This record gives sequence, C-alpha cells and structure tokens, in this order.
Amino acid sequence: MATTLTFLIIISAIVVFVIMKKFSHTSKTYLVNFSIALLMGLLFSRTLMNDQLDCIGYLAIVFCGLAFIAQIVLGIKNLKTSD
Repeated sequence: MATTLTFLIIISAIVVFVIMKKFSHTSKTYLVNFSIALLMGLLFSRTLMNDQLDCIGYLAIVFCGLAFIAQIVLGIKNLKTSD
C-alpha cells in the first residue's frame, strides 16, 4: 500500500506541474488549487503511514493538513468567482 501511495504521489506531482503550466494564467485557477489539494492529501496520508513519527513527522502532518484545507478553500473560492 505504501508503494502504491508513493507512486500516486509522484503521478499527482507530475499532474500538478502540467496543470500549473497550462491553467495558472487562465480563469481556471481552481484546477491548480484542487490538484495541489490532492497532492497535499496524498502526502498527508503517506506521512501518517510512517511507523515511527518524530516531531518533524507530526509537523509535516500538520502543515500538509493545513495546506490541503487552504487549497480546497481557495479552489472553491476560485470556482465560485469563475462562474
């Protein structure tokens, strides 16, 4: 499961890069926000799967969780303004 999640993180990072290159200067910036939120959610899940979490691991979980929430909120806000 951890290997599959790692491959999903790599694939989603590539997708984030492509989406950022294509849609960051258009009216569809919500796609950028949602793709970054997906990446942060996957990183959050992968960090939780670590066996021994230290202080840096917990810090990574907190920041990835906050970034996930922030990108979802920004994506919804950008989606509403683009309609």
